[in-house]
Amino acid sequence: MTSVCQAAIICENPYKVDTKEITQRAKLLQRYIKDEQKELQALYALQSLMVQMEQPPNLLRMFFDVLYDEDIIKEEGFYRWESSKDPAEQQGKGVALKSVTAFFTWLREAEDESDNS
Repeated sequence: MTSVCQAAIICENPYKVDTKEITQRAKLLQRYIKDEQKELQALYALQSLMVQMEQPPNLLRMFFDVLYDEDIIKEEGFYRWESSKDPAEQQGKGVALKSVTAFFTWLREAEDESDNS
């Protein structure tokens, strides 16, 4: 997960995600990230990468968007990461959560809309 995501970072100012890079590797990632526990570990790896990079603005949100759009991580995986209290995975979690608030708002609104239809 870390290697694929690192390869997809466009090192401009500000940092961006090369979504085509993730899209091209979606099948590979799906093969390895095939259950909720692996989804959670993948998101922890991404969180750790953001800590190493000193939490660049909007980068985690861009990754979350493409990982969701490509069905690499499912809604439940994102929610498990959001509510996880694993003491070993708390470094950078607060900043990471804050940076993806809009993603979770969007996810919940999309869920509410589908529940209402």
